[in-house]
Amino acid sequence: MTTSGPGRHDYRALRSILETPILDDRKWGKLPGIPADAVFLDLEDSVAPAGKEEARERAVRALRERAFDGTKLLLPRPNHLTTPWGADDIEALAGCRPDCVVYPKISSADDVREVQELFRGHGADPDIFAIIETSRSVLELRDIATVPGVVGLMSGPGDISVDAGVPLYEPDGALNGIFHVTKTLTALAGAAYGLATTDIAYAHDIRDLAVIRDRVRASRRMGFTAMTTFYPPHVDIINDEFTPGEEERRAARECVAAYEEVLAGNRAAALSPDGEPILVHDYEKARSLLARAER
Repeated sequence: MTTSGPGRHDYRALRSILETPILDDRKWGKLPGIPADAVFLDLEDSVAPAGKEEARERAVRALRERAFDGTKLLLPRPNHLTTPWGADDIEALAGCRPDCVVYPKISSADDVREVQELFRGHGADPDIFAIIETSRSVLELRDIATVPGVVGLMSGPGDISVDAGVPLYEPDGALNGIFHVTKTLTALAGAAYGLATTDIAYAHDIRDLAVIRDRVRASRRMGFTAMTTFYPPHVDIINDEFTPGEEERRAARECVAAYEEVLAGNRAAALSPDGEPILVHDYEKARSLLARAER
């Protein structure tokens, strides 16, 4: 499998990423008690123009002080370089030498290389999570995913809906069918190049935790390795769904044992007690699940 490199962390082991407005002291103060694996230091969507400079200062302080005692991976998200704040965001963040940066509104691999060059010009070289949230970025996923230093891909259907001029939801509340395509391509690109892939759980009513659980579960089945949310009650659901349960682990161990037994007998397939064939792809998926459970 070709990869763009492992990066500084095992990003594929992340389960939950929480986006909380950095200027909201009440919400920010609750973060230590929320079991998210990573936290956005967001300078983009959640910050109004008048608050950009203050948000930048707070993000820099959080990175320098290792907010949350290093228990959560900090993922700063600057504004795109085409905005009035992007270049200043990059310069300020570079001074903190962040391990990883989330970069929004990407159109092409050239966008990624441009931001990397600017970081390097200021003495930093962070790993990059590329947000796939424009129509063109979906079409250029392969080029974006193979830029050295890219460690993850984030699916952003909300912004794609704006860029493509389509509604986010179907009349029945399901996501617009176009996003089955964009999500599938993102998940496949991540699998092809060994990258982390994150989805975001959308629903008309984010408080409907049953619907959110269904959508988180569907994203995991689609192949995403993690989920992003901006609603803290989703974090426990995400962690639960992205952590292999005991029943899953037991079934995986049985699959591995059964297949290794047939391999020892120079055969290529086995039958489960229920009569279900156990083939090499079942064996490899079971091994992958157990490896994830042990991270």
